Amino acid sequence: MSQSNLWSIAVEALRTLSDEYLPVIDTEEINQGVDPGGWGLLFSAYTFDPDFVSASRLRVRNPYTAEKVFEDRLAALASAGLLDSNGFGEYWLSGRGKDAVAHIMAAAYERMADLQPLLLADLERLASLLHRVVQSCMSAPEPPGKWCIGYSRRSDPGEKANLIVRIDQYLTDLNAYRDDAHLAAWQTYGFSALTWEILTLLWRGEANRIDGLLDRLARRGYPGEVYVEVLNDLVERGLAQEDGEIFRLTQAGLDLRQRAEDTTDRSFFAPWECLSPAEQEKLRELLIRFQHTLAVGK
Repeated sequence: MSQSNLWSIAVEALRTLSDEYLPVIDTEEINQGVDPGGWGLLFSAYTFDPDFVSASRLRVRNPYTAEKVFEDRLAALASAGLLDSNGFGEYWLSGRGKDAVAHIMAAAYERMADLQPLLLADLERLASLLHRVVQSCMSAPEPPGKWCIGYSRRSDPGEKANLIVRIDQYLTDLNAYRDDAHLAAWQTYGFSALTWEILTLLWRGEANRIDGLLDRLARRGYPGEVYVEVLNDLVERGLAQEDGEIFRLTQAGLDLRQRAEDTTDRSFFAPWECLSPAEQEKLRELLIRFQHTLAVGK
């Protein structure tokens, strides 16, 4: 069993679990009319507390989105009374914002507490194995840094919390560390975040025309002409080639993107060596049963 396969299973388990509670909190009764993007930013403000949240801080983990998009969203939340601002682009949860986050988290936790995808002993074992990997990530040498996982850990509900809630936290922490590892891998090449994201979409074969890229990345907040500039730059660097309206990576582009992925994997999976091969196999088995039972129960 490869570690990459184990992580793919873990990602699917996290996705299936989140599908259980996201619909619950994506209702006006719970989210008080704040859209998913908005309460995502409120939750970020919660993890930064008592430090401030700002567009530049949000872009450390998500450099792919234009700074103005975050600035506008934060300002809108402040106008709604959910954030307080010092007038210089720095925000903190207001009293109302703290209540909103607590309300959303309580609803998510309540939903997870109703789930029983494994026997209690198996849930305890799963939580214990994941927690060990998370702790190993936190103590791993740098690079990668710990920005993403460090702030993710701030929302840890503690060892007395419901086991499903703890499993959700640990899987979320590991997903954050994956971001730490990938950011460290590609940023050494000196590309802009938008260039790297477009290169990645070409590498995955998810979009190879300008209109397709515009559709996929509209939420990032960049004007259309920027995409043309990025594609032309990739062609000039010899990393992509243009065939009519279609762009494809050259072998040099494919090799570069694969090197970054390999570096990401090496950094991300190094802390997983805290588990023996038998323990990794047990983790795989538990995650598969966990995910399958949740999926079947829908």
